Amino acid sequence: MKNPISLPLALFIMVSCGQKTMLSLKPEGLKQENKITIENGNLKVVFVDNEASGPVHKAGYNGISELYHRHEDSTIFVPDYAGFNLEHIFGGDSLSQLFEPRRHPMKLYRKSDNTVILYQEATPNSGVESLTEFKVIAPDYIDISFQCIFHNQQFFQHGYGGLFWASYIHKPEDKKIYFLGTAEERPDTAWIEAYSATHGLNSTHRAVGDVNNFFFAENFNASLANHYSAYRYSSPYYFGRFRNMVLAFLFESQDIIRFSQSPTGGGPENPAWDFQCIVPTPETGKIYSFKARIIYKPFVNDNDISHEYERWNVDLQR
Repeated sequence: MKNPISLPLALFIMVSCGQKTMLSLKPEGLKQENKITIENGNLKVVFVDNEASGPVHKAGYNGISELYHRHEDSTIFVPDYAGFNLEHIFGGDSLSQLFEPRRHPMKLYRKSDNTVILYQEATPNSGVESLTEFKVIAPDYIDISFQCIFHNQQFFQHGYGGLFWASYIHKPEDKKIYFLGTAEERPDTAWIEAYSATHGLNSTHRAVGDVNNFFFAENFNASLANHYSAYRYSSPYYFGRFRNMVLAFLFESQDIIRFSQSPTGGGPENPAWDFQCIVPTPETGKIYSFKARIIYKPFVNDNDISHEYERWNVDLQR
């Protein structure tokens, strides 16, 4: 994650707390909503806080509850759950409360016709305050800016803070994720077809340059985060296939991003295509951030996603 975030991207206020001034990401002047639907280009996107919504969407899941494309007749995400769903906050010790971000209130706001904000006050255990801005861009993109503040440094005793997101895919024929990278038995860069046969086995794929040896307790219980595969990715994006479509996740290259997956995260037929972001030596009173892009469109070929990333990366540098 970047630190500190550039001011034009920040949505923060200074809160006076007695003699002390505390940085906060809390949005001001926006109307809170439980559910927001945005249509732009080929996409229809339904955003939720983490309350129950509609006849099937369960409480405890946040972010994008439904994602449609005009070439598909159903959402790609499991209707009960969500995608780009903030699941865990961890620092290496076994979590006293699994799914902490899901279990504490989130607030949803409409910022503009194509932009929403998902906000969570500092969580009670880890003390992480977060704000996610989603912007739906024609024809097939969702641009994402994530910001967070670590308010409780005592929770992170081992030199890093981790945040984990899950996306639950609704019965795809192909459960694998694909990325450019290397394998232990093959050092040359090529397209990797990664599949974790069992939940928590070979579930996380690190970058080629990710040589960090972050601490995990023996009883660490967010098991997808610390069970490493033999693969290393060389470019910061991955994708999965859904019918004739492709769902891709692109990230800023300077962040410590790790790809994770489960074959049954959303149920026996529903894989989870996940990722995590690691913040080394987090400090209180600073805003950490990263950018990502979701692409959902008809599948062309593997290299088309590489071209999409190259174009997006050029835009990020402007």
